[in-house]
Amino acid sequence: MIELAIFDMAGTTIDDRDEVYRVLREATEREGANYTDQVFQKWMGTEKKWAIENLLRLGGVDVDAKLHEKTWEWFRQELRRTYTDNAPKPLPGVEEALTTLREQGIKVALTTGFAREIADLIFASMGWEQGETFDASSCGDEVAAGRPAPDMIQTVMAELGVEDRAAVVSVGDTSADVQSALRAGVTSVGVLTGHLSRKDFETEGAHLVLDSAAGLPDALTDLPTAASVQVKQ
Repeated sequence: MIELAIFDMAGTTIDDRDEVYRVLREATEREGANYTDQVFQKWMGTEKKWAIENLLRLGGVDVDAKLHEKTWEWFRQELRRTYTDNAPKPLPGVEEALTTLREQGIKVALTTGFAREIADLIFASMGWEQGETFDASSCGDEVAAGRPAPDMIQTVMAELGVEDRAAVVSVGDTSADVQSALRAGVTSVGVLTGHLSRKDFETEGAHLVLDSAAGLPDALTDLPTAASVQVKQ
């Protein structure tokens, strides 16, 4: 019996037109970083300040604290600007799915590599409120380690009083989402609304792959079998 459904935000529950990834890439490339699309994809879904530091280094930039902070500040301001000018929207069917889950007595949590200030900006722009749209949320700047570490999943489980890992499903569109779920020992569901294919998710070890997070309520009957698969600790 599933007690808690945890969802990523950008690319999983919200459509931000890939602005977060445009801004992340621009923030690092404007400082001289040069890396492949494949390298960049590995950092999708991770905590953004950490991603910036690593993408700068991988892109051949000699990073010190001053440059890291400068790049992070530009990223924050540009993301805030673009989200204010053109707010993200819920992906089709997602709000209805969240409502259905909560009506069934399943708690809903949101986790994200965004900083809290950006997550709250998105929530406000879409009219999402804790206690009404979702039950808890955790952001990358609020935990010791962001994805692919399991910290955010463990944080919302503790906040909502859910101890049984077999009763938790985590839904996301990136490799980091899958690895975070596996490390937390919960069922991982990949969704095809991001940049990964079904084959990519199967390679990563996701227990189930859906076209969209909107399909989770109807897929819950498949999850007990998926949850029995051996997961990475």
